[in-house]
Amino acid sequence: MTANANVTIPTAAVLLLAALVMAFLGRPSSAHAEDAVDTALVMAVDISQSVDEMRYRLQMEGIAQALEDPDVIRVVTSGPRHAILFTLIGWADTARVLLPWTWIASASDAAAVAKMLRSLPSTSGEYTCLGRMLKYLGDVTLNPVPVRAERIVVDVSGDGPDNCTSVRYVADQRDRLVRGGAIINGLPILDDDAEQPLQRWNRAPGSAQEEFPLPSKQDAGTLPRWYERYVMGGEGAFVITAEGYEDFARAIRRKFIQEIAWPGSRTLPVSAQRTATAR
Repeated sequence: MTANANVTIPTAAVLLLAALVMAFLGRPSSAHAEDAVDTALVMAVDISQSVDEMRYRLQMEGIAQALEDPDVIRVVTSGPRHAILFTLIGWADTARVLLPWTWIASASDAAAVAKMLRSLPSTSGEYTCLGRMLKYLGDVTLNPVPVRAERIVVDVSGDGPDNCTSVRYVADQRDRLVRGGAIINGLPILDDDAEQPLQRWNRAPGSAQEEFPLPSKQDAGTLPRWYERYVMGGEGAFVITAEGYEDFARAIRRKFIQEIAWPGSRTLPVSAQRTATAR
């Protein structure tokens, strides 16, 4: 079934969400007065045709649960400024803002964001245009970040490789963000809960078959390897794999802890599951 790429969000819901975010961002605090955070975190989630309503909700609930987790709260406040900036971007044919830049500096802040995530109306697209999403981040989301951030982290999750542009284009957009100071971490979501060889996939209109060659034995033969080669980038970048959408909540919690924790702070032991790290 083809997903609707032009879902209309009720006006009342948009106005309510905007009011909540503006009130949230505008509340007084010493951290706001400094106009700086430890980390600006971009969470970019797949909303392409393969992501049905159940999978969309599993992603939103997984992120919400992670933000409510005491260990995640601890690392959010582990840096010198004790605060992060968070935004949620949905991507398919195009990228769109699902939750604007929002301040998180306490458990109550995180709980408010989690509540907003659970109330977001579902939205979807068709193709897996990861390269276009990375370009959008460079052109719009990070241009500029609204407050000074000691570091910028982009967290990309998805269940397939790009099928809109060439792998060279994806890598070029990744490298552009890295040159701008961003760290890009990947969270590939496996289909059927197991790594499978990449197969031919539906291509977006206007793309050419030669842009999507099947990988060789030495190349990115599975989705985690594809993320390691073409998505992961920047100093200390890494990839953590979710064993299906039901495993997303566990994977994103582990990932948040690893990517938000301030250098030198005490973090939890790395999961026994394979974690690829940039070298």
